[in-house]
Amino acid sequence: RLDPIVLRRFIKCMDYDVKKTKALIELNYNLRNKNCNIYIDRDMNDEKTAQALKASDVVLLPGVTPERHRLLVFRMADYDPRSVTITIPTFVSSLLNTMLHDLCAQRNSEQEAKVFFMLSDTRFTEPDIQLDQLDDVMEVDEDAEGKSGSYRPDADLADGDVHIVDIKGYTMRHLAYVSIFVLRVQMKFLQEAYPSRLKAIHFINCPSFLDRMLTIMRPFIREEILQLVSQSRYKSNSNCSNHFSLFQMHYHVDGMESLYELIPRDMLPNEYGGKAGSMDELKAQWLQKLDENTPYLQDDKYWRITSASKSRWSWF
Repeated sequence: RLDPIVLRRFIKCMDYDVKKTKALIELNYNLRNKNCNIYIDRDMNDEKTAQALKASDVVLLPGVTPERHRLLVFRMADYDPRSVTITIPTFVSSLLNTMLHDLCAQRNSEQEAKVFFMLSDTRFTEPDIQLDQLDDVMEVDEDAEGKSGSYRPDADLADGDVHIVDIKGYTMRHLAYVSIFVLRVQMKFLQEAYPSRLKAIHFINCPSFLDRMLTIMRPFIREEILQLVSQSRYKSNSNCSNHFSLFQMHYHVDGMESLYELIPRDMLPNEYGGKAGSMDELKAQWLQKLDENTPYLQDDKYWRITSASKSRWSWF
């Protein structure tokens, strides 16, 4: 079973190409069912999952940017490396871990991944833009007779995601608690099967020594990673592409002003100079939504592939 709004997200990502949409959905569900421990077997009341939710702040901000992008903020609530560190999203963890993979011990990051995708699956069941906000983010198209206006079918869905990653307190010790196996699983899902387009990643509260650290590490970093990280003072444009589009990486060393140049300040949480509310308030709202959506997240009819469900795709 596929929720109608989730189906619309898949279709939008593939620009209404039916064949590509079917392939994306099939890949999404195949990857889920190969890794049920991350994408299907989930429970907010599980002790380890509860610990992951407590140790990190993963917040989806209300509204969309003028470019119709949805903002997600990640930060650590517990700086102890032994605690869960989901606040460094999958791509970032993979990047950092790849830089220093020979120096790091590993652990299973299953709970971190599980929490992120619980939030994502909950978020995908509701519109990104409310109907009363549509006029603020897009123009109404007049019909052929010019008598009335209408919105395109995906007008209430964002055109992409922007991740804001607060790396305050993140150290090399945290890398020792990242699992290569889980990161590979996450990366494949995000890059090849995720029903949203990643437009940019912003790193904030970067240490002042970041540029020097990258310069020193440069000879030891694989070439494909170097393509993602330039030595710009606060911004790095990436040529990395997933199956959707190119995206950019930006790292902000000297305060928040450079971030405000790229993202509307008022949309940010209070702690970052915005007016969207405090991180605690925003997190509480999403925890409530996760709790309310527990039956959906745990209903196998939405997630597990059976012989009967496979046959239903024949008409698509």
